[in-house]
Amino acid sequence: MLPAVKKINGGVRLLQRVAIGVPLALVAVVAMSACTPAEKVDAQPQAAASTAVSSPAAAPTSEAPQGRSKNVVCSSVSVDLADGSVEIADNAVKSIDERWSEKKVGTELKKSFGKMAVKVKAEAADVSDPVLKAAVEKVAADLVKGSKSADPNRFLQKDFQTLTKSLDKACGL
Repeated sequence: MLPAVKKINGGVRLLQRVAIGVPLALVAVVAMSACTPAEKVDAQPQAAASTAVSSPAAAPTSEAPQGRSKNVVCSSVSVDLADGSVEIADNAVKSIDERWSEKKVGTELKKSFGKMAVKVKAEAADVSDPVLKAAVEKVAADLVKGSKSADPNRFLQKDFQTLTKSLDKACGL
């Protein structure tokens, strides 16, 4: 196991766990987002067209709202996770340049996981598919665990790497 901190060049600190974990996280998230269709862009014109076609005299229906499509939800969650991973990578660079303490690195990781959790949880609100909704909520719950973890570096290296397994399955990846 790699030590959390290694001193090199007369005291410059390199946080090896973050330096190794972040690229792995970015590869996983980028791969996931590259495989999801870009239906998110197409969803708005379709919604606008459907509201333009409906007449004001149409009778209200008792059907529950359909929610967003699976592809839109999967793409949105992928974007949220990619944005969070970029933030983590940016902070990893800053931590080296600015010589952050291990405590500050952990605090910033927890903040990043917390922000991602809020965004991903918000994505679950409009999901009508129960399997997809459960998968999105699981990702959000796992990110909350990461934001409260006593060892956020460990969460980044282990749990964060497999965070989207159930979501990938629900999204058909």
